Amino acid sequence: AICRHTLFPPVTGCCNIDTLGNMADNIGKCLAKIASDETGTSCLDQNVAPGVEIRKLPPSATGFPAWQRQEDHVETDADRDRGHADLLIPAGCTNASPRILYCHGGGYEFYSPQDVYRPCTSRLSTVAGMPLLCFDYRLAPEYRHPSPITDAVQAFQWLSDNGPEGPGRAPAIFICGDSAGGGLALSLALRLRDRPADARGMRVAGVSVVSPQTDCSCSGESYKSRIGIDPIFTGEDPSGESMPQVYMLLGQPQESNCCCPRDPTISPLHAELHGLPPTQIHVGDAEVMLSDSVEFGEKAKAAGSSVTVVVWPRMWHTFTQYTEGGGGDDAQPLQDALDALQQQGKFLRGLATGRRGSADMLEYWAALIRRLGCPCMQG
Repeated sequence: AICRHTLFPPVTGCCNIDTLGNMADNIGKCLAKIASDETGTSCLDQNVAPGVEIRKLPPSATGFPAWQRQEDHVETDADRDRGHADLLIPAGCTNASPRILYCHGGGYEFYSPQDVYRPCTSRLSTVAGMPLLCFDYRLAPEYRHPSPITDAVQAFQWLSDNGPEGPGRAPAIFICGDSAGGGLALSLALRLRDRPADARGMRVAGVSVVSPQTDCSCSGESYKSRIGIDPIFTGEDPSGESMPQVYMLLGQPQESNCCCPRDPTISPLHAELHGLPPTQIHVGDAEVMLSDSVEFGEKAKAAGSSVTVVVWPRMWHTFTQYTEGGGGDDAQPLQDALDALQQQGKFLRGLATGRRGSADMLEYWAALIRRLGCPCMQG
């Protein structure tokens, strides 16, 4: 199902208009901070969720590829020693707890589990109540496709047999991610469906992603209709401006060994979408990559898969990483980001305990109405 919302839902006489205005004002303040952020990362959440133990696992402990960035992509000394995973463990988790494999974003070119992602991964781990492994897959330009999906398969296999207490079979594994990592998460689910030997007997219990990149051809309708609206991708031609990064990963079209941007192994929108595990997608209505989520959801539903797409009004690319409201002394929590994060946790917990269904959407509307101050939903 695809849950679409207008800028504001219908407001009845019982709702608090002042509360609605305050919400819009807070979103506006956060958008203004993003517009003035020259680094592109200073408005992201900065604080790690309390009560989460973070273990940095070197390649020698996991067997994951050790690699380093080429000189023009070195920002810190850590870029010369890559391949370290993060295992995040909320209090009380054991080897008997379901586990999350997280694929970080960054356009297959940037970021790592340790640089800007710990606030994001620690929050998701906390709301789900599950240990989470964020792995440092190999990036472009040093490595091309299929390196990321190869590394993702290896990380899934490792997490299947290793938990917070050491070696031990996982009772269940969920796959999560955002942006390019959201697309990688979906690609991994499809890879394990098509090549069950890679899963080594472990079934993907569910997928929850935010703003996934599902179409590397960048040809969706929203790449045009959201020009001037998206606060992250602010160029005049988001599709054309994205292609150099895509070709860095896939190879130039004139090269004999290049990969087509519509190849289903990297662009899951163009894959056969039957037989997916239960999947939840959160996406902002203001982002140029909106079509990547909506079209994926529509195609997957037509193929018989259980996929829910939640489109959040006024929200932008990977908005769940802005729960702190963009930072600064005047920052207030971004409620939509918090609500989406809570929905992710509830979705994963529900699947782990065998409970899911229409209650997910009912909870969305209940949370929204409570936030708007409707007396009938209080208490």
